[in-house]
Amino acid sequence: MNKYILIAFAVMAMAFYELSGGADFEPGSNSLVIFAEPKPVQTESKPLAEVVARSETGSVGLTDVAPTRALIEPVVPIAEPVITPVALASDGDIQAQNSAPVAVQEAKVQETVPAPQPEPDFRFVEGDRVNLRGGPGTTYAVVGKLFRNDMVEILADEGNGWLHLRDTATGDEGWIADWLVTAAN
Repeated sequence: MNKYILIAFAVMAMAFYELSGGADFEPGSNSLVIFAEPKPVQTESKPLAEVVARSETGSVGLTDVAPTRALIEPVVPIAEPVITPVALASDGDIQAQNSAPVAVQEAKVQETVPAPQPEPDFRFVEGDRVNLRGGPGTTYAVVGKLFRNDMVEILADEGNGWLHLRDTATGDEGWIADWLVTAAN
């Protein structure tokens, strides 16, 4: 096998020698051939327009200018007043008090304050692969899968060891054991 390799290299060396000119090869005096002389580039010096940002602030300093982005307070719905009618004096009372003018009581205005919405309870799945079930127990069918570090929103905690929750990524709802989740902190 080694003889075949040596013979193959000898044949390739001989072929290279013959293809590159063999004994008739004469190296040239200059291998760089220039076909055209390069022309120098003419640069014209034109005056450039002066670009300067200026501000007409008058007596106001630049630090006194209001920022371009301002924090916007969240919009809080205004509670609508509820009008409660008040019973007026009866006709018999009006006739008894002919000499005195009848005072009309104004309707009492009561404001109803909407009940504050509870903060959503977000938690993370602690198990590697957890079954999401159709009810609170292992006897219910599996309706989905949750994986480690999936964020879920707790919808109900009845204290029986099972949590009714919603997967925040897919919106799937179901039940899992409460020890399989941790607080989102």
